[in-house]
Amino acid sequence: MRIAKDGIRSIVKVGYDGRVHKTFRGTDREERFANEVRVLRVLEARGCDYVPRLLDHDPDTLTIITTNCGAPAEATVGEEKAAAIFAELEREFGVVHDDPFPRNITYSAQMGRFCIIDFELAEVREDPQQRHTEEEAHRNVAWSGLTRPGRRREGNQDALSVFSSEQGWGNPEALTGSQSIDDNGLVFAVSDGMGGPAGGAVASTLVVRELRRFLPAMMGDFQGAGDPEGLLHKAIRSLHEYVTRVGDRSDDLKGMGATVVCGLFYRTRVYFAHVGDSRFYRWRDGELTQLTYDHTYVGAQFRSGQLNEREARTHQRRNVLQQAIGGGCQFVHPQVAASSLEPGDWFLICSDGVVEGVWNKHIAEAFANAREQQLSAEEVAAKLLDRAYTESGVDDTTLFVVRVA
Repeated sequence: MRIAKDGIRSIVKVGYDGRVHKTFRGTDREERFANEVRVLRVLEARGCDYVPRLLDHDPDTLTIITTNCGAPAEATVGEEKAAAIFAELEREFGVVHDDPFPRNITYSAQMGRFCIIDFELAEVREDPQQRHTEEEAHRNVAWSGLTRPGRRREGNQDALSVFSSEQGWGNPEALTGSQSIDDNGLVFAVSDGMGGPAGGAVASTLVVRELRRFLPAMMGDFQGAGDPEGLLHKAIRSLHEYVTRVGDRSDDLKGMGATVVCGLFYRTRVYFAHVGDSRFYRWRDGELTQLTYDHTYVGAQFRSGQLNEREARTHQRRNVLQQAIGGGCQFVHPQVAASSLEPGDWFLICSDGVVEGVWNKHIAEAFANAREQQLSAEEVAAKLLDRAYTESGVDDTTLFVVRVA
């Protein structure tokens, strides 16, 4: 491990996996250790995403392990800007940092913003927005995954998978289930293949199968990586290289490709990655948000406001991908991001066959009805799949519905 700081009150080391190990020492070390653990738990419960997340702590060695919030920004952020960041923390999340100076500001290139570190002397006050207590920070999820071949061709070129990880080995889970994500995360993945009857099915199967190999190998257990977005990005790039190599070795499979969309659900956050036009939606408090953006020319026009949803859905180039896993694509630039998890959230992870059959308003209605009628994830998934297939059904139709309980 690399030593990032060796001071009177603590020594800070950064591991090869990006995790930050901070060991307290000096005067009042036990109290400072306990206070930082508590403050980080409160900030996670209140949804603050520009501070380290507590991954583990050891009261015997007085060591905490957290995510990495980037590089020190003391040389680039002035005292006025730093004061504004600390004021935002107090105003939005009710935490007063007792050492509000630029030395405790970092910059995260992944998030594209300044972050705050070192909370051993911080003070927790009443939550300004009355969100959650630290005891409510953890989550349970229920899910259901379904797929159905389309009427266009024989066979199914979509694939899906849900898995956890134990000591770097992927463990497949049932396509319908429920469990806590307090101690270990879950990954849900959907892939839509292309490249002929054989190539498309092979490509999508390889994507979900090899993601189950690459991601656990990179992250270990899904108990909070130091840089989950960075590792997801690396795993997707590895998938692209692997599918390309397999395709290049066979004339029958040459040029095969696939989309991929996946989400890692752990404690209070979901980290997602995506290439192609499969999608990741979140429904929260009556509002549906498409968290991914299609890697298509039409998708870019829709995001810029040049096309509305109806025009985008009927555009003759709507299925022309600008990026894919394999498929002769030289480089991929996956979209990788994160979202908080709130009790009552619903997520839809799906191939474009679902989108062809249901509009965004239909997805929102399905989740609103689920909340009103107390429907299960399995019931909602079946309703969405049936509607998508009835309204279109030309292409293969695949989805996961995930509910945060």
